[in-house]
Amino acid sequence: MTEPAPILTRAFQCACWIHRPTTTQAPTLIDSIDIETATQAIRWIRVAVRTITSALEPDAREQAWDWLSADYRNALHALTSGQPCTLTLHDSGTTIQWTAHPTTYLKLATRQGLNLPACAEQYMQPQQQRE
Repeated sequence: MTEPAPILTRAFQCACWIHRPTTTQAPTLIDSIDIETATQAIRWIRVAVRTITSALEPDAREQAWDWLSADYRNALHALTSGQPCTLTLHDSGTTIQWTAHPTTYLKLATRQGLNLPACAEQYMQPQQQRE
């Protein structure tokens, strides 16, 4: 007999926030993603940081390259140990912050299967909505 798949799954939630402390506005969420592994979470942050590094002021650029070159390993270790990680850069009065933290998700039914509920046909799949 086949053992049922676990209901809960471990994953990582990542986000990028921008805040301008000189304004009264709350931090703005720029992007977020849910990812399956700690390595993927760190890769997501590294790609984003690499993308903006050339536009940063010298101090922020140096901090970004330090993190990209070596410090990301500490973040990866933290995530694999179940701890959150954060990278914060300050540039021209703007604070850019990437966060990643372990989380647990409840697995939901997929639309790929034989045992879909009768109402499943009422809802279009995302790729059908774009066409």
